[in-house]
Amino acid sequence: MYYKRTAARLTDPVRRAIRPALKTAVWLLSIMVPVSFTVTLLQYWGVLQYIAEALEPVCRLFGLRGEAALVIVTTALMNIYSGIAVIQSIPFTAREVCIMALIGLLAHNLIVETIVQVKTGSGGIRMVMVRFAGAAAGGLFLNWALPVNESVVMHGMASSHLPFLDVMQNWLTGTLWLTFKLVCIVVSLNILQRILDEFGVMSVLARWVSPLLRPLGLPANTSFLWIVANVVGLAYGSAVLIEHRKENKISAKDADLLNHHIALSHSLLEDTALYVAIGVGLGWITLPRIALAAVAVWMTRWLS
Repeated sequence: MYYKRTAARLTDPVRRAIRPALKTAVWLLSIMVPVSFTVTLLQYWGVLQYIAEALEPVCRLFGLRGEAALVIVTTALMNIYSGIAVIQSIPFTAREVCIMALIGLLAHNLIVETIVQVKTGSGGIRMVMVRFAGAAAGGLFLNWALPVNESVVMHGMASSHLPFLDVMQNWLTGTLWLTFKLVCIVVSLNILQRILDEFGVMSVLARWVSPLLRPLGLPANTSFLWIVANVVGLAYGSAVLIEHRKENKISAKDADLLNHHIALSHSLLEDTALYVAIGVGLGWITLPRIALAAVAVWMTRWLS
């Protein structure tokens, strides 16, 4: 009898999680795929290059050469992977890469992630302004803090302009992988969240993590969502936050506070590791993000 009850407690959350998880996954893909396709075309046609050239004077405020604008624009419109691909095609100093890494981590994939945050109850314009302000503050800080006599060069590879059919084939391959990964992550997270709820693990997690979140200005009931956002990222983790809002497990105010934090500091594992792998110092791209996220949350609390 005990085993039957336990099995039922496991299967019921799984059954209840799959349908809303798939619905959220389809919604996310309906945003990600058109955005990715459009930006890929803009990149192929050279439109992003023109945008980057227009932003060259702004880059110099952060101690960056004009070529850095292409990295920043690509990362802002697409994702970390795309920005690193551009970095690998242009020779930059280690100092420049570190500054671009922090700016990119604070403001990347803006279209998709902003729409996700609007879906969970925050204002889109406000989220974009928070991320732009955070990226500007982070870039200015590193330009001030990092040694200016950095002479080590990150060796880039010569870029090649692929034929259009090859570009489309690469995009399609990447999109199919993205679809598979997104569905797996979103469904798994929803199932995990419901099982943890069923067995009371969520309350235990909240007690363990909440002391760490208190200095950041975040309520205790955001603990699990904070963990999810920092393990799998903002877009993938949004499915859990959306479900929490639908089921009133988190208030609109608390969800908005969390959104202000994760707008500037999310995916501390994967995204950070990608830049560390190309030689960027861990502390320079982690501590400023957490600090800026805390400032954003506390300012929101004081102003509301």
